[in-house]
Amino acid sequence: MKILYVYIFKEHVGPFFFGLFVIFFILIMDFILELLNLVIGKGLNAFVIFQVFVLNLAWMAALAVPMAVLVSTLMAFGRLSQDNEITALKASGVSLYRVVTPAVVASAIVAFGMVIFNNQVLPEANHQARLLMADIHQKRPTVNLKENVFIDEIPGYHILIRKVDPRSSDVEGITIYDQKNRRLPRTIIAEEGKVEFSPDGNTLIFRLSNGEIHETDEEDPNKYRRVSFNKQIIYIRDVGDKLVRTASEYRTDREKSAPQMLKDIRQLEASLKVSQSQMIKAVNLALSREFERKRDIHSKDLPSIEKDEAVQYLIKRNRNLFSQLSSEGQNINSQKRQINSLLVEVHKKYALPAACVVFILVGAPLGVMARKGGMAVGLGLSLGFFVLYWAFLIGGEELADRQLIPAFWAMWSANILIGGAGIYILIRSAKEATFISWKWTEKIIPKKFRKTEE
Repeated sequence: MKILYVYIFKEHVGPFFFGLFVIFFILIMDFILELLNLVIGKGLNAFVIFQVFVLNLAWMAALAVPMAVLVSTLMAFGRLSQDNEITALKASGVSLYRVVTPAVVASAIVAFGMVIFNNQVLPEANHQARLLMADIHQKRPTVNLKENVFIDEIPGYHILIRKVDPRSSDVEGITIYDQKNRRLPRTIIAEEGKVEFSPDGNTLIFRLSNGEIHETDEEDPNKYRRVSFNKQIIYIRDVGDKLVRTASEYRTDREKSAPQMLKDIRQLEASLKVSQSQMIKAVNLALSREFERKRDIHSKDLPSIEKDEAVQYLIKRNRNLFSQLSSEGQNINSQKRQINSLLVEVHKKYALPAACVVFILVGAPLGVMARKGGMAVGLGLSLGFFVLYWAFLIGGEELADRQLIPAFWAMWSANILIGGAGIYILIRSAKEATFISWKWTEKIIPKKFRKTEE
C-alpha cells in the first residue's frame, strides 16, 4: 500500500508545479502592465522593479497554490482513470477512498504550510509592497523646462517660463506661483535668470534678476506686500528623480497576522462596550434629571412611560443629548464595521488554505469521471470551480462588511458548500452509482421519442 501512496503522490507533483507555473504566469501578465507604467512614468531602475515584482508574488502565491492543487488533482486522477488504472485498483479490492487518501494528506500538509505563509510571510510582504508603491508614486522625474508651458510636477508650485535658452540654463520671463507650506500663495516675477540643479540633483535653484515678489500677509489678509529685487535665489527642494524609501509602523488589516488582528478585535470590543456604556449612562442621567425636574414642579412622582417614549421625549427636550447619542451611535457602527472587516481577514487566512483540501475532495471524483488527464480539462474545470469559489469569497466579504452575515459564513460558506458537494460526488463515485439520474425526463418526453432497447 505504501508503494501505491507514493505512486499517486508522484502523479500529483508534476501537474501541481505545471498548474502553479500557468497560474502565476496569468497573474503576472495582468500585473506586468502596472510595472510597465512604473518603468515608463517613473524611470525606475532594475533593482526596484525586481523588488516590486518579488513582493507582489506573495499575494499571488496565496491564490495560486489552492488552484494549482485543484489542477493537479483533476489532471492526475483524470490520467489514472483514462489509463484504466482506477478500474484495475478497484478490481484489486482498493477502494477509491484509499486512492484519494495520499492526495488528501498531501493537501493537508500544503494547507498547513499556507496557514504559516499567510500569517508570517504574506503580511510582511504586503506591508513592504505598500510602502514601496507609496514611495514610487511620490517619486517624480527630473523637471523638464519648456517654454510657455506651466510646470505642475512640483507639489505646491506652478512655474511658467517665457523663453528658455537650449544651449545654456538662461531663462527669461519667469513667473513662480508658490503655495508650498503657505495658506495664501505668493507670486515671484523676474525678467531673467538662470536655472540649475544642486549637486545631488534633488533641489532646483532659480538665480533670478530684476524682479518682484507679491504676497498677502497671512496674519492680516488686508495687507498686501510687494518687494522688488535685483538679485534673488529661490530654492525648490525635492524635485529630483531619486526614490526615497520610507518606513512606517502603521499596518492595514492585510498587513497583519491573525494574532495581531485578534488583538485589535479585543481592543475594539472593549472600546465598543465603553461606548455602549456611555450611551446608557447619558440616557439614564438625562432621564433622572427630567424626573427630578418633574417632581420639583408637580411635587409628585412622574407617571411611568415606555422606554422608547421616554428616550424620544428626552431627545426633543435635550438637543445636547441627541448630539451625544448620535455621535456615540456613529462610533459604535464604525467599530462594528472594523471588527467585521478584521474578522473577515482572520477567517480568510485559514479559509483559503483549507480550500486545498476541499479542492481534492471535489477534484478527485471529477477527474475520475472526466477520464481525461489533459491540460485543457484540468485547467478548464479548475478555472470554473475557482471562479465559483472566488465569487463566494467576494460576495461574502461584501455582505460581511455591510454586517448582513457573520464573518465566519462569509469566508467559509464556499468551503462548506463545495466541500459538501465534493464528498457527495466522492461517495457516489466510490459506490459506482450514477451521479445524475435522468429518469425524471421520461415524464416529460413523449413515449415515441424515448430510446428503447432492441
